Amino acid sequence: MTTDETPIPNEYYEQLLPLIKTVESLRESIIFENTITTEERHTARRLLHTTKRPLEEAREILPGSDPGAEIDCKREPDEFDDYEEALTHIERRLGRLLQCARDEHPDEYRYSDSPEDKFETALESVTALRDLLPDVDTESKLTTDFDIRTEAGYDHVDGRGHGDGRWLEYQLQRALHRWGYRAETRQTLFSLEIDVVALREEKQQEPTDWIVAQCKDWESGTITPGTIFRLCTVAFACRAMPVLCHTTELTTRAEDLARELEVRVLELEDLERGELPTPKVAKPAAELHEWKLQYRVRENRGDLPWLFRREPGKRFSYVPGFKPVGKDCEYEPIDDPDDDTHPAAGH
Repeated sequence: MTTDETPIPNEYYEQLLPLIKTVESLRESIIFENTITTEERHTARRLLHTTKRPLEEAREILPGSDPGAEIDCKREPDEFDDYEEALTHIERRLGRLLQCARDEHPDEYRYSDSPEDKFETALESVTALRDLLPDVDTESKLTTDFDIRTEAGYDHVDGRGHGDGRWLEYQLQRALHRWGYRAETRQTLFSLEIDVVALREEKQQEPTDWIVAQCKDWESGTITPGTIFRLCTVAFACRAMPVLCHTTELTTRAEDLARELEVRVLELEDLERGELPTPKVAKPAAELHEWKLQYRVRENRGDLPWLFRREPGKRFSYVPGFKPVGKDCEYEPIDDPDDDTHPAAGH
């Protein structure tokens, strides 16, 4: 991946590890900031989340550190007394990372998956913070020096903000239309609001012919198991498959629960795909050449209470008339006329 002319990987890690910690530290400190409005505080924390995320993605695609070279890398955040000092630390480290990335050969990565692209994305979000935080300069000399954009993507479009999910709901609705669904937003199930409901125009005899989706955009905190339970309850009631579309973070338990209940968890980039993505059903191995059996959701989530297991029609399926097949995420219609029949029968 590197040559004699490119910077050694350790130069990345000397900047990247403390940078991520500093972003996390600043994000936590903003919780207690009382000189800005609640909405501005949520927006600032969201911008720091969109700063941290591409940094973590860059860490994944970068080569491992060179064990034969010296590395002067601390794992603690840079200390700061005010927001200006914190942003300066972050921008300075990002500047060094950008310089390293631009010194590499351009054909080593696809641009969309390159460290340079990740660092530029992070710097865009940091630059936008200068318009929100008190007692900081609104312009960054570093941004000018490196000639990058100063607007952080979709962060300030209409329909986004604390408690306002209209923009993300609209994006999911557009994607569902492209995937062959009729989709409506802001629907009601009895007394509960549903963000998006969708019906496939041409039935494929699959549970995903019916979809109930919940959108979480600009959340002040992480998505917890309560969100997953609510979504699944509504999906079961509507006899539809659950979809969670989000731009925030999930707790570890919420992520595990979404896997176990076969919820399709979509991020903003997933809405660009050519079809509805499948749910996550496995996990990466913890070690190289791990010999134990691969984790599979359907083998690890448990089963129904034993009193129900032998009862007809008692099986895991959001949409009646379908049963799980295999170890991944396939279903098939039930042909037994004495058992549940699926809603698309005869269509």
